[in-house]
Amino acid sequence: MDYLSMTFKQPAAKWYEALPLGNGSMGAMSYGRFQNEKIELNLDTLWSGTGKRKENSNREIDWEFLRNNIFDEKYQEAEDYCRENVLGDWTESYLPAGNLKIDVKVPVLTEAGSYKRQLSFKEAIENVEFCQEGKRYQREFFVSMSEPVMALHYHSGKDCSLEMELSLESQIHHQTSLFEKNGLLMEGQAPVSVAPPYYSCKNPIVYQEGLGIRFAFCLYVQTDGKTVQQEDKLYIKDARNVFVYLSGLTDFEQKDFYISRKKQMLERLRFYQYDRVKMAHLKEYAKYFDRIRFTLNDTKENNFVLKMFYFARYLMISSSKPGSQCTNLQGIWNHSIRAPWSSNYTVNINTEMNYWMAETGNLSDCHEPLFQLIERTAKRGITTAKDVYHLNGWVSHHNLDIWGHSSPVGHFGQDENPCTYSMWPMSSGWLCRHLWEHYCYTVDETFLKERAFPLIKGAVEFYLGYLVPYKDFLVTIPSTSPENTFIAQDHTSHSLTFASTMDISILRELFEIYLKACKILNCTDLTAQVKVALKKLPPWKIGKEGQLQEWFYDYPEMDIHHRHLSHLYGLYPGNLISRESPELLNACRVVLERRGDEGTGWCMAWKACLWAKLGDGNHALKLLKKQLRFTREEECSLTGGGIYPNMLCAHPPFQIDGNFGFAAAVLEMLIQYEEDKIFLLPALPDEWTDGEISGLKAPGGITIGFKWKNKCVTEISLNSICRTECIILYNGCEEKIVLNAEEIQI
Repeated sequence: MDYLSMTFKQPAAKWYEALPLGNGSMGAMSYGRFQNEKIELNLDTLWSGTGKRKENSNREIDWEFLRNNIFDEKYQEAEDYCRENVLGDWTESYLPAGNLKIDVKVPVLTEAGSYKRQLSFKEAIENVEFCQEGKRYQREFFVSMSEPVMALHYHSGKDCSLEMELSLESQIHHQTSLFEKNGLLMEGQAPVSVAPPYYSCKNPIVYQEGLGIRFAFCLYVQTDGKTVQQEDKLYIKDARNVFVYLSGLTDFEQKDFYISRKKQMLERLRFYQYDRVKMAHLKEYAKYFDRIRFTLNDTKENNFVLKMFYFARYLMISSSKPGSQCTNLQGIWNHSIRAPWSSNYTVNINTEMNYWMAETGNLSDCHEPLFQLIERTAKRGITTAKDVYHLNGWVSHHNLDIWGHSSPVGHFGQDENPCTYSMWPMSSGWLCRHLWEHYCYTVDETFLKERAFPLIKGAVEFYLGYLVPYKDFLVTIPSTSPENTFIAQDHTSHSLTFASTMDISILRELFEIYLKACKILNCTDLTAQVKVALKKLPPWKIGKEGQLQEWFYDYPEMDIHHRHLSHLYGLYPGNLISRESPELLNACRVVLERRGDEGTGWCMAWKACLWAKLGDGNHALKLLKKQLRFTREEECSLTGGGIYPNMLCAHPPFQIDGNFGFAAAVLEMLIQYEEDKIFLLPALPDEWTDGEISGLKAPGGITIGFKWKNKCVTEISLNSICRTECIILYNGCEEKIVLNAEEIQI
């Protein structure tokens, strides 16, 4: 098995067989057809909406009334009040830009012919080859990492020529016009509102003249054949070579410059030279992809793991290049106007999971789009904190969008209890761990001081105000354990309570991060208040089943097999429950055993990360293998996840977090960190007897590589961008290492 590519012997019949290509800003799903080809196009900044605020209109929320109802166990009254007075409108939706349609006249493929399409993860290039009746046709396709352009090269053999028809279309209101002698221009304007697919309403897609994000896609052809423009199509005849270039843009945050940028795009498109663009693309892409090299002992199953790991790296580089937008639920590859969950940013696990692999996996610069989303959200989160909670600082909830939506959604929810997912003001705390993690790995004090610390401080300021006294503790209230419900004493099911384990875990970590940052930056600010609050947070609790409790009280959960494992945040991705707390580790193990091994695609990836953190590599690998089971199910389901034939993760439907979570789990099996300690092969499965990995990153600006044989480390290579000390644990040994800047130790 070639684990650096994906190969098919037939064109894609459905979306889940098509192949994703992208450069962060532009995405494409290629079906690999010669006849009736459809390449689905995406632009990362093409969303519905205008950026208007969507908080609940009530500015006089009676928080004391709501909290007292919860403390008095009047959960239904609390949830009814919250739904009516706190929850707001939905986020906006990420939209498909359109389709490039190409129809090449070729013979019908029979058993006597041959067909092959292949996507190279190492080069980010798709190749398609078709042969029938002695006639050979080839196509090469890539989305340039160095230029804002997609490029296709069609080539025919000596005994045949190319005859094709090209056009552009979109599900969004648009117009198509001719450009120069060899081009087409499609322009449109996005709707001002698109309702989520789970919300039933009379007008789910609303347009308003002059409002909504404008976009344009331009196509230009170079060929040695004849080109004819007719109506809104291009016709090409008698060609041996056809080069097709596409560029696209929107006016998101660029309204005053849209016309000039479009003019520049059209002008630039005419002068691309395919070979030069391709070479520049390969060179730029290699800067990212080639940073890590990873091999395992040669078995079919191990090679499949490697393929999935490298595919995840390919997807991150292709969907989160610096300068582009943060990867959403579908990365950048969405073909539905009303996409699953609006293809937005779901930040009670999914968006964060997209970036778990970024720092350790040596793609730190691909983390940058998330930071920009956090900064945009924090600006709105200041208003949400004031208007909704009457507090200082900033806050965000479980859904974000490109506009930085920060308030709780769910007011119009048609399900029984939208508070279950919406009433969760903790994502601002979780997102701050990504800012801190980036500092820890890069040791970039300028980033910490100028970008990360103001955001961390703002989140801390909000949560200090959000905490309220309860007995000897400070607790969050209202509080939920995302998307799960508990059974109250009267046997009814509810979500609103106080001091869920996830809430307290996030705050414990956030407050500790804040104090560490203050020490590095030599400032005090809120340190006194934070130290007091930190001491008053409720402790970890172990329930009657021996499990780490999910809530302050040991409520029975409504669904023992629930896909979310929010109360294990402190184990992973947090680093609060360590090897020095065996009782808590065992309580986490009980949680995982009770939850079971089934679940959605991303859920299995999270469980694999958790089992790896517990040191059980065999169980982690078992879950990764379950995630690698194939499915073609596209209807929404909360169980039965896996991967589609194109290896994209099936929730189902498609969610890209499972792809990234898979790679994060693999890395967690190979290397872990606790403070200044680096653990090599902490959860190595029995099947991975021999292997080698290089280019991994560790906190302190360290780059590390190592080899192992018969499950024992045989070689280690370390270097650092600055002087640092660390402790390496491997083969039962513990060794203190002092690294000087740029010095390599082997």
